[in-house]
Formats: sequence, structure tokens, C-alpha cells
Amino acid sequence: MKTLKDLYQNHSGKVSDKWTSYLDVYDDKLRCYQKLPVRFLEIGIMNGGSLEIFSKYFSKAELLLGCDIDPMVKKLKYKNQDSNIVVISGDVNHEETIIQITKHAKFDIIIDDGSHQSDDVVKSFCNYFKHVKQGGIYIIEDLHSSYQREYKGGIFFPISSINFLKKLVDIINHEHWGIENKKEWLLRGFAENYKINIDNIELEQINSIEFVNSLCFIKKKPSKENKVGKRIVVGESAIVVPDRKKLNNLEYQAPNQNMNPWSNSKFLPEEELEILKKK
Repeated sequence: MKTLKDLYQNHSGKVSDKWTSYLDVYDDKLRCYQKLPVRFLEIGIMNGGSLEIFSKYFSKAELLLGCDIDPMVKKLKYKNQDSNIVVISGDVNHEETIIQITKHAKFDIIIDDGSHQSDDVVKSFCNYFKHVKQGGIYIIEDLHSSYQREYKGGIFFPISSINFLKKLVDIINHEHWGIENKKEWLLRGFAENYKINIDNIELEQINSIEFVNSLCFIKKKPSKENKVGKRIVVGESAIVVPDRKKLNNLEYQAPNQNMNPWSNSKFLPEEELEILKKK
């Protein structure tokens, strides 16, 4: 089957805009879905060319749904062989658009190539990750924007989209925190500033998060598959650490970190910084 790079290099239909490095990375991450009847959502489609190309890449796709805030996308027309392409005009984070999109059931792949504004990126993830199927993937493009003030970002801006995603790394490792705080506690700054509900994001179903230059891939799996699991100790000879075998089949238990000031704090680091600034 043709690679995504092949399809882009030979495309002559509607205009699509992707950075060179994305194509090889996408091929690596999405190849396993290529022959499946996927349900695909792209947030931000502009001229609609990416949907044409993905329709060739996912030749057995059930649905290729694109949404863009620009009402001009209503004028996009696709050929009969692209009858699985559906286009919606609207703000993906407005309730009526969310209803329109999610009535199509859950998605195997969601790509956020929308406004790239930090608040929109965070809101979109909070609204749509729960609509990704088990084994599916949520992708965010153009994260270089999160380092720019024009996109509500900055390398040290605590509520930039990239800093939200960095928090998800800690959330995957929640069972090791050693304190009683829930996962959502780490995201409260985003919830307060962006007025979003973080209680039903399905954070426990984040299996992995991978960063590539300007891209982020978030894999979804059942919560039971996202724990470190029981210890497996095999073999017969243990002359260096003799008592190691007794640990076999034990459940992981995080050491209590209530006395660790770098773990058990009333305030998040960015909140402490603001407090210090006001003194």
C-alpha cells in the first residue's frame, strides 16, 4: 500500500498543508489502522485536501469526518468514491457542534489541526478524548505554536497546551505519586482558567503519550492495561541478591510521600510562584 508521503507527493486535488516530518511519523503511527474500517475525525480541515488524501490512505474507512470553524467549508464537494467523507462547519468546542460530531459514535483516530491556540487545544482534548475508541489514538499537530504568545503560549507559560500535555505524563504515572491527590488535581489550573470540566476526560485510559517535534500522540487503552502490574521474578540462581525471588507476583505499592515536600504540597509550583510574586 502507498505511504502517506507517496500520496502527498502525487496529490492534485484540494489543497492540504502538512510539514514534511509529519508524513513519515504518521505512516509509522497510523499504518496499523490502514486496512481497517476506521472512523476518523480531523479538527481543522481548511481547503479539505487532507480528507481526500486520508480517504486514499484509509481505503476501507467507514467515516472520514472533518470539522472547521470557517463556514466556507460547507462549499467543499467530494467525488462519489469519497462518499464516506462528511464535513461539518462549526466551533468544535461549542455544544451544538460537539453533539453533531459525537452522534457519529466513537473514533479510531482524532487529529487536532485546529486553531492551535492553547485554550482550544486543551478544550478539544477534554471534549473529545472520551470519544476515542479503545486502542485508538488522539493526535495534536503544530505544537510549536504553544511556545508563542500569539497562540497563548510560551516555554514557561504554565497553562500552554504543551504544559498540559506534559502533565499527562505525570498522570500516566499517578500510581507512583505516593500521595492521596487525584489525577485531576494536577490539571486544576487549566480547569479554572479555561473553564473546563476535567472530571470525565477518562484520564485513567491514557495508555501512553509520545512527543515528536511539534506532534503529540496519545494512545487510549482500558484502565486495567495502564497499571505497572505485578512483579515478575524468574530464574533459579540469585547469588547477588538472594531474597529477590520472594517479590514474585507482588502488587506494586508506592512508598508514602506525605512527608516529601516535592510531592505533597498544597500548591502547584506555578501557584507558588504567583504567591511569591505578590509578596
